Amino acid sequence: MRAVTMRHGRLELKDVPEPSLAAGQLLVEPLAAGVCGGDLNALTLTDAFLDASRRSDMRTFLFDPDRDLVFGHEFTSRVVEVGPGVEGYVTGDLLLNLPLAIDADGVSHCVGYATDYPGGLGEQAVVQAYGQLKIPAHVSPYLPAIVDPLATGLNGVVRSKIEAPHGAVVTGCGPVGMGAIWELARRGITPLVASDPSPARRALAREFGAEVVVDPAADDPVAAWRDLAPAGARLFLYECAGKPGLLNDLLVSVPHYTRITVVGACMTDDVISPLIGIYKNVTIEFSMGPGLDTEYQFATTFEHIVAGRLPAERLVTGWAGLEGVEEVFATLRPGAYADIDHMKILIRHDLDGPGIRTPAEVAGM
Repeated sequence: MRAVTMRHGRLELKDVPEPSLAAGQLLVEPLAAGVCGGDLNALTLTDAFLDASRRSDMRTFLFDPDRDLVFGHEFTSRVVEVGPGVEGYVTGDLLLNLPLAIDADGVSHCVGYATDYPGGLGEQAVVQAYGQLKIPAHVSPYLPAIVDPLATGLNGVVRSKIEAPHGAVVTGCGPVGMGAIWELARRGITPLVASDPSPARRALAREFGAEVVVDPAADDPVAAWRDLAPAGARLFLYECAGKPGLLNDLLVSVPHYTRITVVGACMTDDVISPLIGIYKNVTIEFSMGPGLDTEYQFATTFEHIVAGRLPAERLVTGWAGLEGVEEVFATLRPGAYADIDHMKILIRHDLDGPGIRTPAEVAGM
């Protein structure tokens, strides 16, 4: 099958073996796949990505760096074949995929970050036959590929247990940050301040419910929150950027008793000043993906999109085929944060040729 592979920091479109279907699994044909910030990090910082997985004993995200890896853990698909012992799914079902596969030894692997389980940037994949969400007829079979990062941001808000009248700051307005902003706005949290160097992303953050948006190169988002917050309000801050050094800067700037939920993945060791946090009684928690209740939060975000409450289509700023994947990676990491014009680019297997297309160009396809 055709797939975009990664090895030693290089992407290549080539033919690779098809995955093997086992009992309890589904063989699927990916329709659309998202390129995640984790994919960008795994491409350029492979050793750091794998080292963190090993040190945390997270075998789910381990792969062999000397063999081809097929990215794509955010994807939708069509069922091609149902494995032995599977009930509730049939050939032809359209799915938003929970990217999980379990090997013969009982080890769970994230499809798209596992050597033997290619992701949505290949023409076939296998997933476990549970937690896979069926896409109803009135919903695009491509759009739900954006659910995972939105669910990640939403989960950070759920984990923090924020309630009014306390306010919030979100640093980093990529898809993860946008999920946090949308959920905070839905809960009526105010004041709600968002921060991002990209003008395009700041504009979308306001559209998703942020009351104030700031460029961190020019203005301090915590200071902007202080200007609006009523006396006695506690700050809840959601760090979705993953920028080295930012967490320590935030420790210095936040008020006492702030709760910081770290959702953005910083891929390098990052130094903080614990005594500052101690003096201020700051709480720092780290939130991975949709968390322990993965299927619940994943499904909840999907339900918001299906019901039309969450305008996920506004976040898809580009489309590409497999021939355009290398350009997509370069576009999403241009070198300077302020130069990022796109929010989310989805890869569709029915699009031929290189290049990134606008939403208008693929409308009605």
